[in-house]
Amino acid sequence: MDSMSSFWTLFIVVILIIFWFIFRAIRRNRGNRKTRSRNAFFLSSPSPSSLAQERHPEITELMQLLEQSIPASYAHSVRSRVIEAHPELTEQEYDWRWHELKRYFMLCAIMNRVPMFSSDVDELWHEMLMFTREYQQFSEAFFGRMLHHAPHSGGSQPMPEERAWFDWLYVECFGWNRYSASLWGTFFNHPLPSDELSRYYKLTTSAQPAGDRWNMQENIAISQQAQQAVHKIVRHLRERVNKAVDDPEGKQLPKVNYLQVDYLLLAVVWYSWYQPEQFAIHMHPDATGNAVLASSSGCSSASGCSNWDTHHSHHHSPHDSSHHGGSSHHDSGDSGSHSSCSSGSSCGSSCGGGGD
Repeated sequence: MDSMSSFWTLFIVVILIIFWFIFRAIRRNRGNRKTRSRNAFFLSSPSPSSLAQERHPEITELMQLLEQSIPASYAHSVRSRVIEAHPELTEQEYDWRWHELKRYFMLCAIMNRVPMFSSDVDELWHEMLMFTREYQQFSEAFFGRMLHHAPHSGGSQPMPEERAWFDWLYVECFGWNRYSASLWGTFFNHPLPSDELSRYYKLTTSAQPAGDRWNMQENIAISQQAQQAVHKIVRHLRERVNKAVDDPEGKQLPKVNYLQVDYLLLAVVWYSWYQPEQFAIHMHPDATGNAVLASSSGCSSASGCSNWDTHHSHHHSPHDSSHHGGSSHHDSGDSGSHSSCSSGSSCGSSCGGGGD
């Protein structure tokens, strides 16, 4: 009886071990397929610089300051560490991650709270932090103080309002393209909070909006380039809020056009104000829009940021995607195929105006 019991115990253990190896093999094969798909997607991508087109001169000047604040030797050291740690990561994908991280830093200089919504991009930030002296020098040169990196303590609580502001600010500054969206996930799933939007209605040019959403406080030491960018962004938001609130029937609201950023952002404000419950439905492009976005090749980009308090802490969003061997493919909000676009867009020379 004891021998029979031992036999069945051993048999069950062996079966469990076999199933465990099969499960691991399936997981590994699935991860390899995702890696191959991701590599193929970025291998066919243009360089980020060929698509980069900041929508406002103030954003361009802020980008120039950022580039000057990161020594070439520092950028090369970070790149070498990441590529060595993740040999499956292609040069093209690294270029896009680095491009998005720099945009992330720019958004941090403009807005007070923008969580990090991409673990792929955040991975490069972690590597930057390994060079403590160089990182401090960069941070003080660009931000005027240390930008600390701290984990988000919100657990699994969603952050729809922060993601809404992230989407709006990113597209306002840079437009949208599918390569950037593959790292950040789908844009415009959440409406901007109406209580915050109301602060901009009939706001005079000289007045500052209530709250601490923007880095406009006197006790925050930011560069002249960042100050100019903040004032441009707030002015555009104020104009769109006034236009949307004064048009309750949407008579002046053009059809949502993902290739015209000014139209797109006006729609974001209008639907956030009047139809927040159906916001994501209205902001999702129709079949025609999807086809146009999927075939477009001259679009801009997307990003996220940290919390500016006394120590400039960075917070992770609970929407951060998991890693697959260090180089993760994000399913968080991206509607599946990389080749189809599922969110707002601005393309190449047709950025929908921008400027002043």
